[in-house]
Amino acid sequence: MSGKTAEQLFTQIKKFGQEGLFEKALPLVIEILKKDPKDIDALKCKIVCLLKLDKCKEAYHFMTTDKELQNLPLWHERAYCLYRMNRLDEAIVELNNAEPSPKVDDLLAQIYYKLENYEKSVDIYKALIKNTLDSNSNERESNLAAAMASLAAFHSNAVKWISVRDSTYELCYNAACYDLASGDFDSTESNLEKAEKLCRQEFEDDDVEVKSELAPIQVMKGLHLQRLGKEKEALELYNLVLKEKLADSQTMAVAANNIICINKDQNMFDSRKKMKIASNDSVNKKLVSYQTNTIAFNSCLLSFYTNQLEQFKNKSAQLKSSENPLVPLLLATSYVRDKNYDLALKILNEGNSPDKIVRLTIAELLKKCSMFDECAHTIKKESSLSDRPAAIGLVASLILLSAGEQNAAEYLTTAINNMRNSQKYSDEKINTWMMECSKFELAYDMPQKAAETLEYLVKDNPSNIKALALLIQSYSLFDAPKAHEVALLLPDIEIPSSIDLDNLEMGVGVTSGRGLRKVIKPEEEKINEANRKFETKEQRRKKKKPKLPKVLVEGGPDPERWIPKQERTYYRKKKRNRNEAIGKGSQGLSAVNKAAEATLDMSDKPKKIVEEDTKPSTQAAPTVNKQQSSKPKPKAKKKGKGKW
Repeated sequence: MSGKTAEQLFTQIKKFGQEGLFEKALPLVIEILKKDPKDIDALKCKIVCLLKLDKCKEAYHFMTTDKELQNLPLWHERAYCLYRMNRLDEAIVELNNAEPSPKVDDLLAQIYYKLENYEKSVDIYKALIKNTLDSNSNERESNLAAAMASLAAFHSNAVKWISVRDSTYELCYNAACYDLASGDFDSTESNLEKAEKLCRQEFEDDDVEVKSELAPIQVMKGLHLQRLGKEKEALELYNLVLKEKLADSQTMAVAANNIICINKDQNMFDSRKKMKIASNDSVNKKLVSYQTNTIAFNSCLLSFYTNQLEQFKNKSAQLKSSENPLVPLLLATSYVRDKNYDLALKILNEGNSPDKIVRLTIAELLKKCSMFDECAHTIKKESSLSDRPAAIGLVASLILLSAGEQNAAEYLTTAINNMRNSQKYSDEKINTWMMECSKFELAYDMPQKAAETLEYLVKDNPSNIKALALLIQSYSLFDAPKAHEVALLLPDIEIPSSIDLDNLEMGVGVTSGRGLRKVIKPEEEKINEANRKFETKEQRRKKKKPKLPKVLVEGGPDPERWIPKQERTYYRKKKRNRNEAIGKGSQGLSAVNKAAEATLDMSDKPKKIVEEDTKPSTQAAPTVNKQQSSKPKPKAKKKGKGKW
């Protein structure tokens, strides 16, 4: 212990506090408390030092165990420690016991923001900005903008934007986040450009700090480009942020996750590396639930694409408690891959998800299982699709397959009446659908219903020739007199004088091919008759006699036709070609003069045989055919004129 008095120590503590050297001030405070454990000022100084050094757990333990501090109104300090330890509900209880003040409301708004209760956070910040004017006004405006942006982005509950100042880069950044969540891409771009400019101006002397503060803005720029479909430019910005490694862990996780979304089912090795950055446990605690659920969902998809099916099923099961409506799709995907549609349907129906994508997936699986009636019922339950033409056509096709044409026609009539009553579609579109409905009724032998539909169209628009023609066709199938009566309503056709009706009648019914009749003028007919008299008869082609076998047995085919040719009784061997052996053996020899070669070779014979061989023989020696060389003889050079 030093010999300094308490006053001297407090003076030194105050100096260290002003300089921000709380790690040096804390030992001096402990020294004072050793002398006087009940010194209230020293106790408060210790709490401040511990909080400034981020030792919130130790500070809370000190405040709750020290008898002297238990009687002091340290509601705010205890609530702050609980907030930092992520014990948010206990922190709210502490603040409810505290006296109302701006700092209490600030902390309460931050707690509600962390609990993702953005509406309450927005209300508290609005009241603070309206009733309080102090040094924290800029920070409150930034937090209000962040709460409104989060409400629009994560809860799809966009409140009306309150015009806040754009004097700082944080305010411009949060305004850009709100604009992007609201779908205003032009304002997003301008606010991000302004935020980047203000950030560079504020930290122009520190390059590292500039890059660190610019990282969230660059990631938001990348998301803006990704939403616009410019994935290549967005990928460059994300990779730049990850390469510099100066951003906070939340920003890095968001950038890595967005790269995985761009990669989709390609570049799996890179996606697996990025997933390690995005799914770190220490990072997930700092992200909101929407972000952690999205990253977990993408992790499941990545396992599926990389054929890690066991890991995929485990991750899907862990996501069951998630609020993500697409989680049942993940669980059913593995069974669909194995073509186990029944089990996939069971999982999707158990979830009772209200999401439209899930419901339509159920309908698709029912269609694959040929359960057309249930599929039609599932689509009809989607109120948002009840008056959509594509959905109506699909349901009509399914009813046609399951319940027959009568029920399909009734459904179409009811659906068109609902479309007319909804007043969402123009009369022209409804009339088009009624025409299609009448064609359907005619195609499936329901002329009475088709006539009712077409009567309405003709009454609404008497000049509709197509509807009138179909009406005549409908009546002709069950009421011929009525068809003649309606046919009188057809307008007269004025035929131009340039059209030759005789020529048109000659080609009626035949449009192309051999059956097309050629119109021949009388002059051409006379010329053709004269030419026919002098035409010669076409020469008939001589038919070739069929090739018959050489040995034809009377009364049937050759009985030896299945025996090989050389084994048949009538087979005669062809005469051998005398030049057949040429080319075999060494040059100058042939198969014919091998015997002569043996007699002329004296190297291996005994003397007696040699003597016998040398005796003159009365028999003529065989002649040896000289084998001509295959090389052509060189041509003699022509004598040309001499050159000099």
